[in-house]
Amino acid sequence: MCVFRERGNSGMKMTRLSKSVTGLLAASMIFTGAGWTTSSASAAAKQFSDVVSGHWAQKHLSKLTMQEILSGYPDGTFLPNKSVSHQEAVIIAIRFMGLEDELDSSDVIVLPESLKIKDDYKKYLNLAFKKQLLNLNEEVALAEQDPSKEWGKSPASREWVTRLLVRAIGKDSEAKQAATETTEFPDDDRIGAQYRGYVNVAVSTGLVKGVATLVKGVTITEFAPIADVTRASIATLFSLAQAEVAFSGQVSGVLLAITPTQLTLLHEGGGIHNYSLMSDSLIYRYDSNASAALEQLKLYGKVILISNSDKSIGYVEQTLDTPQIKTYEGTLTLHTADLNRLTVLIGTEYETFTYDPQYLPAITDSNGKSVLLKDLPTNVEVKLSVDTIRTDGKIIAVEVKQSVVNKNGSGRVAEWNPSTRSLHLDDPFSDMKETLTVSANATIKNNIGANLTFDQLKAGDMITYEVKTGLVSSIVVTKSSIPAVSGILVGVVKSNNSIQYTVNNSLESDFLAANAKVKIDGIPEATFEDIYAGDAISLTFNDNGDVIQISVTNRTVKNMIGATIIDYAGNAKTLIVNDLNGIKHNFDVTSTTKFELNGTYLTLEAAASYLSTVGKKINIAYTGDNLVTVSLVAKFTGTVIENNAVTRTIKVMIDATNSMTLSYTNAYAEVYSQSSISLADIAVGDQVTIIQNGLQNQLSTIQIHKNVQFEVVSVTPASSKIKVKGNDGVTVEWTLASNAVLQNENGTAVSLSAFSAGSLVNVSFQGTTPVKIKAVQAGVFGKVSSVNMTASSLDLVTGSNAAVTRALGTNPIIMRDNTIVASLASVMPEDRVEIRKDENDRTIVQIITPLKKTVQSVNVSTSTLVIKKATINDTNFTFTVDSSVYIHQGSTTLNLSSLTNGDPISLYFVRGKLLEIVK
Repeated sequence: MCVFRERGNSGMKMTRLSKSVTGLLAASMIFTGAGWTTSSASAAAKQFSDVVSGHWAQKHLSKLTMQEILSGYPDGTFLPNKSVSHQEAVIIAIRFMGLEDELDSSDVIVLPESLKIKDDYKKYLNLAFKKQLLNLNEEVALAEQDPSKEWGKSPASREWVTRLLVRAIGKDSEAKQAATETTEFPDDDRIGAQYRGYVNVAVSTGLVKGVATLVKGVTITEFAPIADVTRASIATLFSLAQAEVAFSGQVSGVLLAITPTQLTLLHEGGGIHNYSLMSDSLIYRYDSNASAALEQLKLYGKVILISNSDKSIGYVEQTLDTPQIKTYEGTLTLHTADLNRLTVLIGTEYETFTYDPQYLPAITDSNGKSVLLKDLPTNVEVKLSVDTIRTDGKIIAVEVKQSVVNKNGSGRVAEWNPSTRSLHLDDPFSDMKETLTVSANATIKNNIGANLTFDQLKAGDMITYEVKTGLVSSIVVTKSSIPAVSGILVGVVKSNNSIQYTVNNSLESDFLAANAKVKIDGIPEATFEDIYAGDAISLTFNDNGDVIQISVTNRTVKNMIGATIIDYAGNAKTLIVNDLNGIKHNFDVTSTTKFELNGTYLTLEAAASYLSTVGKKINIAYTGDNLVTVSLVAKFTGTVIENNAVTRTIKVMIDATNSMTLSYTNAYAEVYSQSSISLADIAVGDQVTIIQNGLQNQLSTIQIHKNVQFEVVSVTPASSKIKVKGNDGVTVEWTLASNAVLQNENGTAVSLSAFSAGSLVNVSFQGTTPVKIKAVQAGVFGKVSSVNMTASSLDLVTGSNAAVTRALGTNPIIMRDNTIVASLASVMPEDRVEIRKDENDRTIVQIITPLKKTVQSVNVSTSTLVIKKATINDTNFTFTVDSSVYIHQGSTTLNLSSLTNGDPISLYFVRGKLLEIVK
């Protein structure tokens, strides 16, 4: 294989002129055996069936194919290892130099009889002689060395192609001067004397390196002068030699902006243009032959682009990383809009800089938030990026060293630090979270206008606020929080739904909220039956002053998994067990002890027969010597921490301190949406429920827990049925068990009728059984107005023209057309997005691709929109437009009747529902 590398900027500048289609067609038929079209050349550059991804020459042959210097074969192959003939190499050189327009088929061409070549190639050879790419005497002498071979079809050697290339880049005179110098290769004596100078020039300019050869176990680098040159090698050679060659359909410039669908270039002449980028565009960098990701392109570096026949970009190569900009830092003192000029105080000098009114500079603040030029404040610290390409360099970017946000908002104080003036807000009804800095001169007032000090603002307060230039300038406390209260429980009075407790020996009483909860560490579903007089408690209040949560603070319930019953004294209500380590424990059964059998609660009388079974394994929860819960179960839930297929055992961590190892012989595993799964497929970290056999000495079934998100299709509360549709479009219906947990998005228990068609739910499966259905908070759909990379948030404008900010958290999942894309950088202003939570409570940002269509007709009475069919078999062309669909043109809201035949429109759908139409 021939190895080449990039040369420097020396060499002849050439311009590849536009070709005549007739000449190109004839030449391509000779080279490939098939007719040429622009689209076929473009397609060939994308993929050849015999060029694997990552091939060492893929970058170069793709580039030259798109430039129409090389072509593939009709069967879709490139044959990269096939030798290149003399006549083919001549055509490549002519095309490389952009000389095809100078071909003259009318010339009478007479060649020596020894110089055999097909008639269709003669005009190329004749032009090569005219342009001194070839010398007639040299080629005749070469042909006469072996009269049995036809010169045109004979393979071109490395030394011959090197001479052709050096002449093509205009370095023939330098080669003649270097003809007497020896080369650096150990096989220098095998290089023809007439080629040695060309090899020296090719090596010194960085075009050619040697061929690594293994000789008696030692690797040496030879030139291999008479070795054949392959199609892959000649593609690499001419690709690297064209640093200063401009081709039709090829542009170069400085990269100003990158989006998934567009590149913006600043050309040396000063023009700025946008170029469409396709999903299958080829992307490369100068420092690698491997394909690159879009994210590897560096802003303000140099690139070349080669267009497809439809003017979209088929090939991108970054040729230089070094930013073609100069930066200036100072204080922005003046914006003179009519002169497109900014004045900046740098040190003690005022400097003026201009920007292109046709391409306004990208402006961001310290939070990475985009800022409009008209909203750029003065008397702020800035950093200007000015291009060095144009003689009168223009501003291409402005970075403001502080936030420039001006807005009003509201929220609940989650955390407040008066000394650092850091204010953390959340929203009790959504997942919105925000961190703000309060100005040292900010005013804080209560809801009747009285001034408050900084230390009087506290967590839990509901506030409205105003932000000016990134700092909170004023706060109004609209509802003051009620702080938590700690005390000692006296009792719960069920007759009037109240709780009594003492604080510093003073008796207090408060009403309980309807959905008040009890929290005790170690009891996941604690109730009022689990709290005792004398417990130390902390009470949390809602906005009405009612107790919404009782937290027991001085008692922790412990768990014992897999305890073995030794004895049960019914009269004394004492249960004696051994733990997993064989240590004996005595526990008291109290009036509040709960008994359950596989999730069903039992009375003490019903449980007595199980407790009297010596050797029975049970799970218990206890505090001190008192039993809280006795689980008479042959199943338990935990996290897999080891799965040993050799010993056929699975180890499960039940809680922070308890684990169990169970063996199996013919166990069965089940998981939702998979018809069969082996125990070997169960991974460490999986949440599982294990069911033991009747003897409790082996596991018989292991149920994998899984969360899946669905869209509700319908509910039938009378028969406990719910029908849902998955992301795959498949509809399924379940009849829910009586103990299935149903919750709204806040975790509050609800009935089945609370779930409505079209809403999202997260379903928790235990094996294949749905055990919990929780409503998902409605997502927000809107147009992106700005992307804040630093704060990981999006500013949206909804269909009602409301401006909202959504914090996305640390690792949001960004998707386009249900496919995960790289990062938040993939989201662009003007994109339509839906922001929601997935089944694992992760934030999902779904970028909605518009359906671009043309209106056929509308029927206002039936609210029906008919679009023109894409194909005769298209069945998706009629849509019902309900009143919630946002129809507009720019900022003007329209009615359905505003759409008429022939109007181009964009339709935005979320899970099949039409939400927006843009005319």
